[in-house]
Amino acid sequence: MNDTKREDRGEKAAKHDQAPLAVLVRGAEKTFDNAERLFYEAELLAKAGAVARALCLHQISLEECSKVNNLGAWAVSLVLGFEVDQKKVLAAFGRHAAKNKSNTYMLKGSEAETDAKARGDWEAAMEAFRQTQDEFHETSNRAKNASLYVDWVDGEFTAPNERITKEMLAEITERNAEFLGYAQSGLKMLKRLETSPDVMKGLLTPFVEQAEKLREEKPDDLMGAMETLLSGFLEEGKQKLKG
Repeated sequence: MNDTKREDRGEKAAKHDQAPLAVLVRGAEKTFDNAERLFYEAELLAKAGAVARALCLHQISLEECSKVNNLGAWAVSLVLGFEVDQKKVLAAFGRHAAKNKSNTYMLKGSEAETDAKARGDWEAAMEAFRQTQDEFHETSNRAKNASLYVDWVDGEFTAPNERITKEMLAEITERNAEFLGYAQSGLKMLKRLETSPDVMKGLLTPFVEQAEKLREEKPDDLMGAMETLLSGFLEEGKQKLKG
């Protein structure tokens, strides 16, 4: 077999390995359904007084929410014709750090990040955001582990019910309800993408082209330019979709 035929076969195999859009949408539906069920079951545990275990289920639900949003990004890439490393994406779905850090995009920016943006220091803003990602993952993962295991803390063994408080549960419950709303919006977008891929591609392609242009023209002010571009794109997109 010559090299050309091998390359053709390799390309066909790679395309065959790629999950089609419909599969991603069904996956997002199942993932969102599981996130909702986890929320409901966490509420049942909370009512029964199982505070620590309830927190654990809320954390897992939050991680499922991040997967819905990442499936949306994957689907958009497919529609736009971008290459997607499927193995890498699926591997990230199994890493707690990847899911927690993905959820950080839904959080309000830290004071350090906000101040850096205000003075136009986008490098400092990005560094502050990365720090928020690390802190959010560490806090989330530590609390999840504490809700399940007896651990050695400050010179003694401590049980989950001694480490997880009602205040911690109330905080994660509120956050989970909020993030479920984001995930539901993402799922709606995915379904729209499935039913009208050409329409959505027509909306997204100019944005991607403009983003690439900004990357070349304003490398030192990319974050600021992108925020302005995204704001305008979202408003224009809403108007077009209404029409």
